[in-house]
Amino acid sequence: MEKNYKDTLLINQTSFDMKADLKTKEPNIQNEWSQKDIYKKKLKANQNKPSFVLHDGPPYANGNIHVGHALNKILKDFIVRWKNQSGYNSPYIMGWDTHGLPIETAITKTGVDRKAMSPVEFRNLCKEYALQQVANQAEQFKRLGIFTDYDCKYITLTDDFELSELKLFAKMVEKNLVYRDLKPIYWSPSSESALAEAEIEYAEVKSPTIFVACEIIENKEFENAYFVIWTTTPWTIPSNQLIALGEDLEYVLVKPENDERQFVIAKDLLESVSEQIGWENVKVVKTFKGNDLTNINYQHPWYEDKKGFTVIGHHVTAEAGTGLVHIAGGFGEDDFEIVTKNNIKAFAPIDDQGKFDVTVKDSRLEGIFYEDANKIIGTILQEKGLLLKLKFVKHSYPHDWRTKKPVIYRATHQWFVGLSDVKEEIDNAIVNNVQTNPEWSKERLRNIIKDRNDWTISRQRLWGVPIIAFFDKEKQPQITKEIVDYAIEVIAKKGTNAWFELPADDFLPDQFKNLGWTKETDILDVWFDSGSSNLAIEQNFNLQRPFDVYLEGNDQYRGWFNSSMINSVIYDGKPAYKQLITHGMTNDEKGKKMSKSIGNTIDPLEIANDLGADILRLWVFSTDFTDDQRIGKEILKQVAESYRKLRNTIRFILSNLVDFDPKKDYQSTLEEVDMFALNNLTVAKTKFSKAMESYSFNSAYKLINNYVANDLSSFYLDFIKDIIYVEAKDSKRRRQVQTVMYEQLWVLLDMLKPVLIHTVEEAYSHIQNMEKEESIHLLDLREQNFLQDEEFIAKWNKVLDLRDDVNEALEKARNEKIIKKGFEAVINLEVKKEFEFIKDIKDLNQILIVNSINFLEVKNEINSKVANVSVELKQGLKCQRCWAIFDELNDDICQRCFDVIN
Repeated sequence: MEKNYKDTLLINQTSFDMKADLKTKEPNIQNEWSQKDIYKKKLKANQNKPSFVLHDGPPYANGNIHVGHALNKILKDFIVRWKNQSGYNSPYIMGWDTHGLPIETAITKTGVDRKAMSPVEFRNLCKEYALQQVANQAEQFKRLGIFTDYDCKYITLTDDFELSELKLFAKMVEKNLVYRDLKPIYWSPSSESALAEAEIEYAEVKSPTIFVACEIIENKEFENAYFVIWTTTPWTIPSNQLIALGEDLEYVLVKPENDERQFVIAKDLLESVSEQIGWENVKVVKTFKGNDLTNINYQHPWYEDKKGFTVIGHHVTAEAGTGLVHIAGGFGEDDFEIVTKNNIKAFAPIDDQGKFDVTVKDSRLEGIFYEDANKIIGTILQEKGLLLKLKFVKHSYPHDWRTKKPVIYRATHQWFVGLSDVKEEIDNAIVNNVQTNPEWSKERLRNIIKDRNDWTISRQRLWGVPIIAFFDKEKQPQITKEIVDYAIEVIAKKGTNAWFELPADDFLPDQFKNLGWTKETDILDVWFDSGSSNLAIEQNFNLQRPFDVYLEGNDQYRGWFNSSMINSVIYDGKPAYKQLITHGMTNDEKGKKMSKSIGNTIDPLEIANDLGADILRLWVFSTDFTDDQRIGKEILKQVAESYRKLRNTIRFILSNLVDFDPKKDYQSTLEEVDMFALNNLTVAKTKFSKAMESYSFNSAYKLINNYVANDLSSFYLDFIKDIIYVEAKDSKRRRQVQTVMYEQLWVLLDMLKPVLIHTVEEAYSHIQNMEKEESIHLLDLREQNFLQDEEFIAKWNKVLDLRDDVNEALEKARNEKIIKKGFEAVINLEVKKEFEFIKDIKDLNQILIVNSINFLEVKNEINSKVANVSVELKQGLKCQRCWAIFDELNDDICQRCFDVIN
């Protein structure tokens, strides 16, 4: 009867489960971190180390987080955790953006009538709602394992933040950069407010385009002649003030056969315009230069009692339209510039809601929404015989990024920050101080700032930081540093709500009281809020600008990256950041943009509560975040499989270290193969560290997987099973292998510590026979430098090459039914002469996982990497304990097993 030797093998068990069950374990681990204040303790331990600050761009506090938020916060978490474990003090202060329209809208949607209550009552409701949203999102970020103190955060609605922001505003006033003016700006009728460029997004729309004839008057050279203008905004025709021509363009007076009138258009556009309008057999009567056609009067196309005249326009080209540009000074930047240059006041008869107001002086249009007016205007122009052609085109058009509704250019009185005098200083700060990832993005940021207009900082809302400015009895703006500083002192004591309930005199120095002045009611742009966060963080959290890293989506070049740099440089000449890192947008598995209406959105909290936050974090780690990413069930399934392999590798090592006490069992003298394994460990960790330092997380992900698959699973952890299971518990060879595995465990934990934060904590709790900290996240990276010399590495790389040759031959032998398992094989080697050192490798058969090796004289040409390999089946008796095959056994086991048992 055969004996059962299974119980004599050292197949240890660990309580580290094969099944992760992350959704159950992670919340418990997070609660322990909170109770033990792990974040605070780590920062305290790091307090004397060099500082590294990643400044958090504030998400808007409205609604649940989405997968884009998760990607952003997890990327930041990788950096903060890595820096904290690798020699830096890296605090992470989360922030929230809490002012502006969306919160006002959320309040009014509950049935609150803003106009039926005092401004302060409404603002208090907004504040209460915003803080609820912050608390909700904070809990959601906590579920993702973000490493921070959730009680230590910045919120743009707090008194200290608002004061920092107002001090920045005062600095701008001191530098004479703040002014009020009438200018065309982006206006959102749906929000009833001005918008900054950063608040604009583009979407395709279908718009009417019209060709309109404007009769030339008071000029005998042009009898029965008309200028032809073209516009995609028919609703601006009543606001026409001039017609602009290109100075060097050629124009022609033409007579179509099928129209009694003559028309003036650009020569280069004659063919295109004729085709679109339907002119037949067009005859050119005369040719002119643009300069020859200036100061010619024309009858206004809408008003009988008005006329306009022609001017040169700097922006006129012959690329589209007619070469004659309809100028409505109240509804376009170039238009405004041209009417101003010609001493004409811009005309903009549209109110805040986008409806024609009384200044249009036309009952057919008063109270009509501008888009609805297109049809009315088109019909009347047609009745007057002035509409030459109407058609519809699809084109990209600016929209309000919050309401997703179209915006218009509209001339209104707004507050601006002048940028012309500071652009060069800002550009120099970027060129000399800022690195970007990807590198090309530096030029993008520079160009956007160079090309931007003065910053429209006023918003016609209630929920925000007030613009500290006054108007005298003549309605003229009054703003000086003295006045602003005094008002800020009052606000420092009473809060910004006071601005909306106390009289103007309460905020004015004595010499300006009782003069009948009134306060400005506009608030600061929310991009001014968030763009001043670098100053608020520095002043309120005792941190130094410029901050080491800004990391946000690639939609922030016109937004937070932009406003932060402008505000910071204006304040004291310092850049806001040293390095700018951008990530792409998150799409579904097919690369489509996520949309609730399509139903292809992915909820990060559902992932965390189903698969586990560590799976979501590993997905982020695996992506090339600089480009757009894809996520979906199949992709997450692949990531979960990658996680399973990593977890099982850790579990295997933990199982085989159960009886290992590093204090007494750690071996300083090792075999060469062990030294090679430790060398590879060092190389992998060094490469991993470089990838982390350069924020190349997907490269780091590949490095871990390659290390686990090639160096561990298919090499070292494979062949040492014979040693770890079969050798005597305290044998030197077994302890040597355990020493290597101990170091391999630590390199895995160190590399995975910023990513699989819960899994490594769980694994750490299962390491036996050592004194431990309260959390693995209190530990720095383990010093692991086992590099060998080049000759040694080259030698052992050839052993790996031989292993490849042998594995190929073994696979062939299995397919040919010569052997079933590698340990049954005798391999015959003809080794290349330069690799004869292979013969002296100790325990080579064990490393190659074969029964035995015969070295033969080289008789054939060697086409393999190291040796010709042939395989035979080992004939003999199988040891019932280790399964190796021998010529003879001691009872039914081999001599080695007999010695171990006895």
